Order: sequence, then structure tokens, then C-alpha cells
Amino acid sequence: MTNINKLNKALWTNITQLKLSNKEDAPVRFLLDKSPFDENNDDDETSTKNTEYVIIGRILPNSDIFKKSAFQIEMKLTLNYPFQPPEVRFLTPIYHPNVDKDGKFCHPLLTKATRWKSGTTLIDVVKAIVEHIDNPDIDYSVNLDIGKEYMENRAEFNRKSLEMIQRYRLSRN
Repeated sequence: MTNINKLNKALWTNITQLKLSNKEDAPVRFLLDKSPFDENNDDDETSTKNTEYVIIGRILPNSDIFKKSAFQIEMKLTLNYPFQPPEVRFLTPIYHPNVDKDGKFCHPLLTKATRWKSGTTLIDVVKAIVEHIDNPDIDYSVNLDIGKEYMENRAEFNRKSLEMIQRYRLSRN
């Protein structure tokens, strides 16, 4: 089996799991908006010419401050997936210490050298993202000013977060 076929099999399984997470009783909810296997993609072209695959969907955080909105994210997977983690970027602007100004999300799971294992699923990635959004990890803060504000002036952090949510809110359905 070629690497591309292994990737497609792993990717198909992971995308199926992501689709199943769009239920009210799912432990973490993810609304899939776009995948490499969408009907408008040509399967032969998708499997042989791409050097990366993109999955776009919406996470639904649970914390009081973020639970009023969904946030669209992009997961980029290289041909080395599942042996290398995806790159995660927020497409919906979010005021958060673990998301940089370009939307790049920082989490220890997504670094090659630390916690990533080839058996880590995209559902595991989504769970980690939601957990990190609900409970920011200042140790992985990519925006030091927002991280400091989160620690020292939570009311101001909440106000700015809610302001951004009001401006860019996405449906949770």
C-alpha cells in the first residue's frame, strides 16, 4: 500500500469520525464544512497531486465566554499524516492567548517532538482545541499581552473576547 493510500484510508476514517461528532450528545462537537472527500473534488486528483489536505469545520467551545459562538478552524495535513500533526489555524477571529494574530493555534499536542503519536485522531485534536479554548494555557501563549490580561485582568479579557465574538459570531448549527 502506498503512502497516499494509507493517508487516504486514515483520513477517510478520521473524517467519518468528525462527521459523527455533529450530534448533541457527542463528547465534543465539530461541524464539518469542507473535506478532501467532498463530492465536488475529483478523487484521482485529490489522492495523487496534493501535497497537503485541508479540513475546515467549526468547533463549539463549552466555556461561558465562548459557548455563544462556533469558531471555524482549518486543519492542514501533509502527506506525512498521521505521522506528523496537522497545522491548526482559526479562520474565525478569536481573542485568545493561544491563538496568534494570523489565527495559528498553539498546543503541545500539535508539536512533532512532544506528544504527537501516529494514533492520535482528528477527534483528539478537536478535543484538545476545545479544551484549550475553554481553559487557556498561559505556558503556550502566543500573544503575551493577551495572556497577561487573561491572568491579571479577567474582566477586561472577557469584555474584549465577547466584543470579538459579537463581531464574528458563527452559527452553532
